[in-house]
Amino acid sequence: MSRVNADVIIALLLMVVCVALFAETFRYETVHLSIIGAKLWPRVVVVALFVLSALYLRQSLRASARDSASSFNLKAWLSANHNVIASFVLFAAFLVSLPHLGMLIAGVAFVFVTLAVLGPTGLHSHVLHVAIAVVSVGLMWAIFTFALGVIMPQGEILPF
Repeated sequence: MSRVNADVIIALLLMVVCVALFAETFRYETVHLSIIGAKLWPRVVVVALFVLSALYLRQSLRASARDSASSFNLKAWLSANHNVIASFVLFAAFLVSLPHLGMLIAGVAFVFVTLAVLGPTGLHSHVLHVAIAVVSVGLMWAIFTFALGVIMPQGEILPF
């Protein structure tokens, strides 16, 4: 019998989360006279995630059968997954800073720092990262705020 690796466990956990999220859609309130209920799109997304998780499980089971002799090395795993770990840490920092800095400043900082950590270094690259961060987050903020009328999170520093 092949050894179960971390990918198999993660795939199974993702499938359990998808089932729990699908079960939660039954608690959604039904809107009177609506053509498409509020349950449809969450269910479509959760079913798509479940299918992708099932494919991930299948691929992980095949890989664990091939690589059953390999042993786990934390240092190698951390170096192989450095970008993923850095992205999650930076996103967590963005979420923590969002109430204090607001969407505009926190978003620009998040995009810039993510590009600086994951992308190339150097003065020219950092200038390009600043331009990308300011333009992309600024346009997104302007579209949501002015065109769509969505109230974006405001920070304590600037009132927008």
